[in-house]
Amino acid sequence: MTYVLAINPTIEGFGTHDPAAALFADDGLAFAIEEGRLIDRKRAPETFPTAAVGSCLDYAGIDGSAIDRVVIPWNVPIGAENGSVAAKRRRAGLERAIVEAVGRAPPVDSVNHHRSHAASAFVPSGFDEALVLTIDGRGGRDSTVVWRGGDGTLKRIRRYEAPNSLGYLYAAVAGYLGFQPFGGEGKMMGLAPYGAIGSDIGERFRGAVRGGVDYDVTPLVGSGVPTAIDRLERLFGAPRASSRRSVSAREKALARTVQAFLEETVVAICETYCAELGLDRVCLAGGVALNCKLNQRLAESPAVSELFVQPVAHDAGAALGAALVTMGTRSLPATVYLGPSAEPNVIKRLLVRDGVEYSVPDDPVEYAAVALAEGAIVGWFQGRLEMGPRALGNRSILADPRSSDARGRVNGFVKGRASWRPFAPSVLAESATRYFNGPMPAPHMMRTVDVTPQRDGEIPAARHPGDGTARPQTVTRGDNPRYHRLLEAFAERTGVPVLLNTSFNESGAPIVATPADALDVFDRTGLDLLVLEDCVVERSDHRQ
Repeated sequence: MTYVLAINPTIEGFGTHDPAAALFADDGLAFAIEEGRLIDRKRAPETFPTAAVGSCLDYAGIDGSAIDRVVIPWNVPIGAENGSVAAKRRRAGLERAIVEAVGRAPPVDSVNHHRSHAASAFVPSGFDEALVLTIDGRGGRDSTVVWRGGDGTLKRIRRYEAPNSLGYLYAAVAGYLGFQPFGGEGKMMGLAPYGAIGSDIGERFRGAVRGGVDYDVTPLVGSGVPTAIDRLERLFGAPRASSRRSVSAREKALARTVQAFLEETVVAICETYCAELGLDRVCLAGGVALNCKLNQRLAESPAVSELFVQPVAHDAGAALGAALVTMGTRSLPATVYLGPSAEPNVIKRLLVRDGVEYSVPDDPVEYAAVALAEGAIVGWFQGRLEMGPRALGNRSILADPRSSDARGRVNGFVKGRASWRPFAPSVLAESATRYFNGPMPAPHMMRTVDVTPQRDGEIPAARHPGDGTARPQTVTRGDNPRYHRLLEAFAERTGVPVLLNTSFNESGAPIVATPADALDVFDRTGLDLLVLEDCVVERSDHRQ
């Protein structure tokens, strides 16, 4: 057996966030997990994935001596004669961290960051040829790269050098609006549909940057994100927001303006190079590819016949791409259920040890479906942990989508976040086109679509209140049989084959990885029911 360990290091200049480790066995991806899930630190910035490496080894039942090589999605200076003192220090720090995590120093292969992102999207797309866009804050000298994928190769067509970065721009505006740069961009995306078009704040912003295929945002972000936030304060004549208890109309308008600018610019790049290269299939990766509103615009472009977005689009997924480049493999499993699971006997021992009352219903799926139909908010812990930012039915908080009250309850009493934040739906794949207009299937919640007018009133809690769109997860029996059965059981009772699905975590915390994590969230929040595989824990008063 040949073992390749792919890691995103996030130390010593090799990235700053989303450390992760993935284990490939005989060229097949066997296991992958993000460090933050294991150390209870969302995105785990500037942290080597030591715990994630250990989890990979534990899964395979091996120690570090079995690892044939390590691969990372960052260029590494090789040899003392080729690097500055700083470069030598970076390499030495990386090697020390690998030795500490693995127990030895296997050979290390390094791959260009954006090439890693590109491979992570193109290889699993199934396309023979495609335009590939990789867009993030920066990776090495690049911020956006256009690729042509075909014949098993990736050819670089155009690069936009950092700091001319759409990722930096979006992060800076998120910071100005009071969200965390490189962490709060999703909140800003959710805020954008509430904003008005054509405001004075929008005019000021568009006067400071240039969009389109030859975009230039360096007048704002040319000196980095912190300085960009200072420049935004001067541009708008108002300080950055310090609290997100409420959001002004001007702030909503800015969020919408910047979202529209991002969409227009990326669509222009896409349409220009699809025409130039004679391509109509598109692949997308990099942190900006997590913007599901952008992905809707791309999917709707007449230049695009099919769009594939890597579900682990951020830097954790770049580790997967680096391994694909190094090994020359042309396959990657479509699943994101790549992390650890918990055996039922382990769960029961935990519950007994902690003195937690629980039951084991004859059919836990039916039991949960009944509770959901009666209005319960359910923590759902099943199977292997998902990789990537979306909870897809294995580490999810679920609720009835038929009442807007459910959105407020989950936001206020479970997630602890602002009332305007939207939630996404999971839907039986066979029913998806009845509820949503747009390309289907959509198994990874990577793009928004319009809710069909005739079904809009059925799922108010699982669509965006501002624009009526939704970010669906289509669920098939083959992808996730237990979750599919839960959706079927809920539909049998309600006539609606949809559930509100959000990640199993509290605001600002990573998605839970273990039964103990799930119990902690249950204890601290307003969850009514917790389903840990076949075991059910519930609050005595939730049915009253």
